[in-house]
Amino acid sequence: MSLVDKAVDILQAGGVIIFPTDTVWGIGASLANPQAVKKLYQIKKRNRSQPTAVLVGSIVQAKQLAELDKKSLSLLNQYWPGGLTVVVKAKEKTPSFIKGRKKGRATIGLRMPDHQLCLKILKKLPLGLVAASANFAGQPAPTKRKEIDPRLINQADLLLSGQSRGKLASTVLDLTEKPFKALRKGPVVPEKLTLDK
Repeated sequence: MSLVDKAVDILQAGGVIIFPTDTVWGIGASLANPQAVKKLYQIKKRNRSQPTAVLVGSIVQAKQLAELDKKSLSLLNQYWPGGLTVVVKAKEKTPSFIKGRKKGRATIGLRMPDHQLCLKILKKLPLGLVAASANFAGQPAPTKRKEIDPRLINQADLLLSGQSRGKLASTVLDLTEKPFKALRKGPVVPEKLTLDK
């Protein structure tokens, strides 16, 4: 069995995995499994009221979860796969436990990582991977495997091999604002972005 298939089997069975990305090391659970997502939050000691991002393997997958207009799609086509997370309007059918709330509207944060191992796993998951940096809440995001807290590793069901290529967590842009608003600075520079191309 390949490493990708092993990871997918564990995720589909409700497990939590730790994996490298193009930015920092991540920890994730299948969006299709609410209990696994609950376990992810418990492991990270993260408040359930704080939504986290969903990693997807394609724009087609993103469209299943979010309402994406032409300008948003143009931006994603420019910067995905890569270190850009976008907060957009969630579709009604998107699982409620991953939605954020803003001015009465349901939102979701989405990213497509530029990392082959991640993408291979994501393309085998029906809805994507609920993911966060591989650290306990409030601690720095690890850029190297040796920086991951051993206590976190012990609670996960699988630690993937490989390397994370970045030094910063992804840039987060809120596309529900006009003009769009940078919520976190990262490898993609907001000043250089445009929604008009």
